[in-house]
Amino acid sequence: MTRHLWPLALLGMLLPAGCDDTRKQDCDKLLTAMKPLDQGMPTADTVDSVMRQVGAIKFQYQPLAIYGENYRSTLTVLSNTLRLKASGQAPDGTDDIIKQKLKEARTDKDDVQRLCLQ
Repeated sequence: MTRHLWPLALLGMLLPAGCDDTRKQDCDKLLTAMKPLDQGMPTADTVDSVMRQVGAIKFQYQPLAIYGENYRSTLTVLSNTLRLKASGQAPDGTDDIIKQKLKEARTDKDDVQRLCLQ
């Protein structure tokens, strides 16, 4: 009977490694897509490009899929606010919203990096 359990034990040892590989691949894709927003003030076109890249990722690791959705929501507001500012008809407080959303996007990236290091 012990001889029959050996393949199950081996499979149990291999499954977590496969999960870690999947998570690592998803992490690499997401962090690479987020990189253009690391520094400086992005344009709305840059933010839109990042949003498209994140939206194109087919996440296998579900927690990263949730991070990706939340990140895209933040970027939607950031992009729209940057476009409003560029229109020349931005109301007072527009710059504050841009700073806040950019800070949130960068914090999201930090959170993803921490998750990926676990």
